[in-house]
Amino acid sequence: MLLSKKPFRMGRIAGLLAVLALGSAHAGAAELIQNGGFEADGMMTYAPASWLVNEWGGLGAVAADSAASGLSHASGFAISGPASGNYYGSIDAFTAGAFTLSQSFTTGAVGSASLSFKMFVNDQSADGQPRVAANLDWEAANNAGSEIAYARVDVLKAGADAYATGSDVVKSLYIGGATGPNAHPSFNDFASYSFDLSDVLAAGGTYTLRFALATNVAQMQMGVDDVSLQVTAVPEPDTMAMLFAGLGLLSVVARRRRNTSAV
Repeated sequence: MLLSKKPFRMGRIAGLLAVLALGSAHAGAAELIQNGGFEADGMMTYAPASWLVNEWGGLGAVAADSAASGLSHASGFAISGPASGNYYGSIDAFTAGAFTLSQSFTTGAVGSASLSFKMFVNDQSADGQPRVAANLDWEAANNAGSEIAYARVDVLKAGADAYATGSDVVKSLYIGGATGPNAHPSFNDFASYSFDLSDVLAAGGTYTLRFALATNVAQMQMGVDDVSLQVTAVPEPDTMAMLFAGLGLLSVVARRRRNTSAV
């Protein structure tokens, strides 16, 4: 009679351990980006909730826009609408300058971190070719007689300047030009991007996710939507202790069952 109950008890213990392990893997799951779909304001705005706007060279380039007219809000070029919902983050570089849309976030130590977003980049220059520079300083490019026209997406260190590059960049996710054909009045649809940031955020801390355009050649547009950063926290020490204790108990029960069966 006792032997017939032991498999049940072992199954029950194993089931509880599985639940505990699953809970330890998902208990810390969290979304770190707020208003990633740009829907929070419910209207076009030049100050999207939870996002920081920086404009150097012109005002009114960055907004949460609906593109209801089918045209970019500042320069009036053909543009894609939101990837989903009614609004998206729009950088419409209608003049020479550098423009950023960013959001800071803080996390503890993570076991996993996954960033995803949808983005397009349009380039209205004659040849549509990116002019990638080492930084976002369009004025320095002007003074040097050189051209700059490109987009970038970066994870920055805490407290970094809005236009920082170099050592302030923890990880660059995109550096380049248009994401599709460049001939006006054509425009590019959103493309999906995803990145594993587990190693970058492993120790935790405060960081900034930044989308940027810089140009002194021609007008450019960037659209961003459905931005999400999902992280799973490293299991708490007490949770892991419980898990290991449970595994030890399961091992003891199994050993006793084998010994009883042998008698």
